[in-house]
Amino acid sequence: MLTKPKQIVLDKSAFNAYTYVRRGFDQLCQFSKDHILLLSDTLLYECVTAEKNKKQDPADLLTKCQRLIKEGAYYCDCSVWYAQWEGMHLTPYPRFLPNLDATDKIRTDKVRLEDACHSSAVDSVFFSRSEVARQQLIELSEELKDNLDSEHPDVGKIIAKGMPADSQERLRQQLDGIDPWDMCQKGVCRLIPDDWIKDKTRFCLSDQWMSWHYIRLTLTVVRDYHYLREKGGPPGKNRAEHDWQDMEYVLLLSRADAIITRDQKLVEPLARVAFLEKDVFSSLEEVPESYRCDWTNP
Repeated sequence: MLTKPKQIVLDKSAFNAYTYVRRGFDQLCQFSKDHILLLSDTLLYECVTAEKNKKQDPADLLTKCQRLIKEGAYYCDCSVWYAQWEGMHLTPYPRFLPNLDATDKIRTDKVRLEDACHSSAVDSVFFSRSEVARQQLIELSEELKDNLDSEHPDVGKIIAKGMPADSQERLRQQLDGIDPWDMCQKGVCRLIPDDWIKDKTRFCLSDQWMSWHYIRLTLTVVRDYHYLREKGGPPGKNRAEHDWQDMEYVLLLSRADAIITRDQKLVEPLARVAFLEKDVFSSLEEVPESYRCDWTNP
């Protein structure tokens, strides 16, 4: 019996770590030749919106993404598109994440990622993603605080005081309180638009669905934003957008087997508590031989 190939998510923090180190990018390209390394649309979005004042040139980053995919990495979709797909098909999204058609177009230069820097759609996408992050994280956490303050004025502060300062342990406690919920009941009415779902009675029925994980991860971060509000003030819009992207990387672990990340603020702690059976690596050197794939990339 053939074993299922193991899929590895690469986030922006790890991509940067190998992109800006001498010979590091060559090492990343070599790694992609015999591993299923996933470059998600979240990574591409972070590259195209990179800030030049931080010595990150969006065009250069996207050119490197294109080369990395040509060397053997795979493009995969991300964000709430998975929830829309599941709502339309009324079945869990398949395990295999690579978008082979899009990957082929990138490898054959039918799609040039660098062109995205000059696209008029970038500002629209940026605004859309920022708005989703604001609505889902900032507004929902504000609503949660307002409701608690009006019904039980001291409860929010008591809950926050009892929470650990360590982010990973705090996220673990937040997640433990959310996992027993009916995710479909909790999430569909607020987090997933009605017109994405053909039949709510047949949607998001168990943790086999990516939508189920999308809802649990979103609500976990919302509750942590409530904690941050109680401890000193609401996170800003820029942080919410960044945290939303980090959450999207973690969501891919509902299908992938591992993630390579250097982000210790949200990606690493959330990944470790949300997917206990998955691997979290900080470097290519940590990835064991069992992740090697002998496929020949086209």
